[in-house]
Amino acid sequence: MDTPNKRRAQILHLLESATTPLSGKQLSEHFAVSRQIIVKDISVLKSQDYTIHATSKGYILNQEPQGKSFKRVIACQHTRDRMAQELQIILDNGAMIDDVAIDHPVYGTIKAKLMIETNEDLQQFLTQMTKYQGQMLANLTQGVHLHTISAHTEKILDNAITDLKQHAFIVD
Repeated sequence: MDTPNKRRAQILHLLESATTPLSGKQLSEHFAVSRQIIVKDISVLKSQDYTIHATSKGYILNQEPQGKSFKRVIACQHTRDRMAQELQIILDNGAMIDDVAIDHPVYGTIKAKLMIETNEDLQQFLTQMTKYQGQMLANLTQGVHLHTISAHTEKILDNAITDLKQHAFIVD
């Protein structure tokens, strides 16, 4: 049986050599431990100043997810039942959802990286939200939240925002 420190060193090695994010499930299966043990290991590694980012696709080391070249931050508002529609509109226009953030009156800005680029990414995100009974960050701010969206052109971003406005997602 591996010691926690040996397992954490191996996790670092896997993250360093990975070309795509590694999910908690992949790591837990690789080391034959629970996902909770992996979450604890990642927390310990972060406390030791390793720059590990958690994304909706998994863990990555020493790199910040970048998204696409052109970016905009948009303010949106909706309820949980319209979340999938909002995200699908962005994807249908050819843009990517980099993150979601809220400005909480007590905690300040709370941001989560999403990196949703494809319909498969979206389905995976929605499945995880259902499986873990996930709540929207925006529940803390009456549905108001920010998204950083990115695309290969400004026109794609313009089209996505126009479409979101037509469906009453954009906060004026």
